[in-house]
Amino acid sequence: MENIMIGFSNVFQLSNLFICIGGLMVGVLFGALPGFSATMAVAVFVPFTYVMEPGPALLLLSALYCGGVYGGSIPAVLVGIPGTPASAPTALEGKAMVRRGKAGQALNLVTIGSCFGGFISSVALLICAPLLAKIAKMVGQPEQMFVAIFGLSVVVMLSQDNLFKGLMVAFVSLLLATFGQDPVEGFPRFTYGLSQLTGGFSVVPVLIGIFSLPEVFKMLEDPFGKMSESGKVGSMKIGRGIIKKNWINAWRSTIMGVIVGIIPAAGPDIAAFLCYNEAKKASKTPEEFGNGSDEGIIAAECGNNAVTGGSLIPLLTLGIPGSAPAAIFLGAMIIHGMRPGPTMFTEHADSVYTMIIGFALINLLMYLVGMLYCKCGSLILLIPKSVLATVIVVLASVGTFATNKNMFDVYVMFVSGVIAYIMIRNEFPIAPIALALLLGTTMEKAMSLTRTMYEGQMYMIFSRPLTLGLALFTVFSFVFPFVKMHLDKKKQQ
Repeated sequence: MENIMIGFSNVFQLSNLFICIGGLMVGVLFGALPGFSATMAVAVFVPFTYVMEPGPALLLLSALYCGGVYGGSIPAVLVGIPGTPASAPTALEGKAMVRRGKAGQALNLVTIGSCFGGFISSVALLICAPLLAKIAKMVGQPEQMFVAIFGLSVVVMLSQDNLFKGLMVAFVSLLLATFGQDPVEGFPRFTYGLSQLTGGFSVVPVLIGIFSLPEVFKMLEDPFGKMSESGKVGSMKIGRGIIKKNWINAWRSTIMGVIVGIIPAAGPDIAAFLCYNEAKKASKTPEEFGNGSDEGIIAAECGNNAVTGGSLIPLLTLGIPGSAPAAIFLGAMIIHGMRPGPTMFTEHADSVYTMIIGFALINLLMYLVGMLYCKCGSLILLIPKSVLATVIVVLASVGTFATNKNMFDVYVMFVSGVIAYIMIRNEFPIAPIALALLLGTTMEKAMSLTRTMYEGQMYMIFSRPLTLGLALFTVFSFVFPFVKMHLDKKKQQ
């Protein structure tokens, strides 16, 4: 308790409060720009922390991390273009709500969901770190394999309107995920003599292409129009009924997000899709998903923001980063003479508890900063579509190039965008592309290492209790949508 009080006193120093607010504002900006991300924001500002004390340095990185994950949801709602891959499910629902004149409600739901998920994850970081670290110790390659397969079950829910097309898109996208070096043995596959394909298709350029360029092409169908005639997002007021309806949804998604966060190699993008899928399964009105569902927005935002705190749990307790930004946190801590592990909470208690308490405060302050950005962001709706389309293409190109400093990625982005536009015009779902590319490499690597661990005797993985539980849950996740569709048809008859 004494350490917690020290953390409170450090966080509420005026200089540290300014660091939290400033870091949030910059982080949201990084998240809102296509191609930029929370990882990039944290990486860019690590050198600035060299001259800072450990506590304030960790507060700055935490604010950038939280702001970056949240920021991608603002353009996802306003123009249907996710600033980060984790905001892709939000784009599906947010753009539909904008078309229905509920942009203000969508932005408020996004901000509330983000703050709730992030705040609860910081409480989990404070209270449950030792317990959840034990779970992290149990997670090996077999568990990661089933987490990836479970994630792919989301394709079934995302493609209910045309299951064959959705599965076909997911299958082709999984094949694309095999391009490049074998993740275990290292030999090149499907490179066709192109050195740029040695590392495979980078996920970020493809995601920017499939989610941003189709929107640009739609804008150019009416280049002299505007996104909105008023430039106002409308009322941001949310009724008690929506809050009450989403209470269980928010808690379920947040808990799932924290758990996904502590699993190495998982991240907010995977959590967003998983939580979105589970919300659709549990919903009494699944037909609203894809047409502006408040449940879908809350689920995705609570899930992807809960990963922020969850990914720091194995980092602080075991020295194992649960995400890419957490890995950068690890480097920053080592620079400041802090070695994450079991002794972290005793040897560096003041800095650690300052970061944890600051993490909670940052997620509360994010509501105020987020509302400010939402109001300013609404001016996007007044820009003529021809100008907005040009700006989006420029930002998407710059963001894509900045990812790997590679023009080949820019070409991949444009080709992906054209293909996605053709797919949308022919009623093929594009969400399975994102899901398969995000999970394909993880699943293949985990599967190869698992086969090596058990010398080809894959049935042995079911001797692990956690693996068995995940396997049963995965089977249920694949079967449930088909059972539900069958029961719905019977009910209609």
